[in-house]
Amino acid sequence: MPVTIYPAPHGANALTQTTFAKTARQLLPYSENEQVKNDHIIQSTFKKLDGKNLSSINNGFVDSAVSAYNQHYNLIIRPEDVWFSILTQFNFNVNANSEKLRSTFVAHEGQKELIIDDLSDIKSRDGSGVFGVDWGKFSFKMTKMIAQNIKDPSLREWILPTFTTTTKDDQTVASIIMMATLKNFFSYGCGIACGIPSVTLLGEQSDWEQILTKVERLSTFGKEPTQWLELLRPVLKRFVSNFDAPNSDEAKDFWQKIAHRSGGGSGPSYLSGWITAFCFWNTKGKAYYDPKYNPPAEGDTMHTMGSDTPVLVLDGARYHRIETDEVPSGWASVPVKLIDDLVITETVMVAGSLGYEASSSGKDLHKKPGETALDTLAPVTGWFMYETKSQDEIAAEKTAAKEAELKRHEDRMREIKENYKVDW
Repeated sequence: MPVTIYPAPHGANALTQTTFAKTARQLLPYSENEQVKNDHIIQSTFKKLDGKNLSSINNGFVDSAVSAYNQHYNLIIRPEDVWFSILTQFNFNVNANSEKLRSTFVAHEGQKELIIDDLSDIKSRDGSGVFGVDWGKFSFKMTKMIAQNIKDPSLREWILPTFTTTTKDDQTVASIIMMATLKNFFSYGCGIACGIPSVTLLGEQSDWEQILTKVERLSTFGKEPTQWLELLRPVLKRFVSNFDAPNSDEAKDFWQKIAHRSGGGSGPSYLSGWITAFCFWNTKGKAYYDPKYNPPAEGDTMHTMGSDTPVLVLDGARYHRIETDEVPSGWASVPVKLIDDLVITETVMVAGSLGYEASSSGKDLHKKPGETALDTLAPVTGWFMYETKSQDEIAAEKTAAKEAELKRHEDRMREIKENYKVDW
């Protein structure tokens, strides 16, 4: 069953935010939102937002955790939040080093085209949606096709979560992240015609043990993923042990070291603490972590080294710092072509940790007895699929395609007449 740790002795503060997303599009990451054409989101996790206090942020897990720590909010974490954070970071690394890793994943050169033509098992229940397809089922089916075309098919099983908290939407999120991670090897198409008051870890202890076991595979992907594993392992071990002793001083101390913010003013502000284990690479796959500046150390410490930014050490692993505006995005995206007769519709699938949900714990606020409010954050994961061409562009392509087809037909008829010309 879930476990709750109380790192700080005080109650939570109320969120100062009063405005939340009213539409699914408002939850789409800003950089992706700009590309949406026709105001047309084909499908997403977020169907009805009524009664939900959802907000879009760049990295749902990291930003929620840091906000909860700095602003004294409660925090709720699912196993999927942590696993998807790991997967999106892994995605950045693989895409930045795809040629170095090519022989690890595939035997072919370039991008191999994977097209799903049989839609019989991925139709939406009510026939709604573009081409009547459930695009969540499409992504899940695509991972099966990927597994048939990579050297180690067990990669799919490793990526897709099976925790006690896992939903079908979570399976879709992981499927899209898998597609995005391997997008340099494959192209995809569909033919149609300051102290946290409380932290709640959802799921069972076995779910968190499963994540701890899963990450060991990272060492097979090269030097940097192995360095990353050394940072993840101490954190994940403590997630597991929290279930055995949630009220221990060790558990409370661990969550007090999740993040530390320093600097600011006219210069940059920095983020340190174990949360930076989930910020190993930027979105271009360049490592923030440099072992030269983060040599192994003994024990568990939080101390300063020539600056006001504390350096955290857990089980000998020294955690790096990053600038607060360098927190990498918590999602991944991949292009997908929808092939309808002569016209190709360009779409993009986005999945990952896209925001947070605010709720009330029902407990008294800090220094406000008898008063309750929104005081709890929980990362929100989900997925989107949207068009990247406007209706005018699509119409122009259809017209051009028809004209080209008509010209080919006329040329063919002319050729036939010339070949069968009879001299009387």
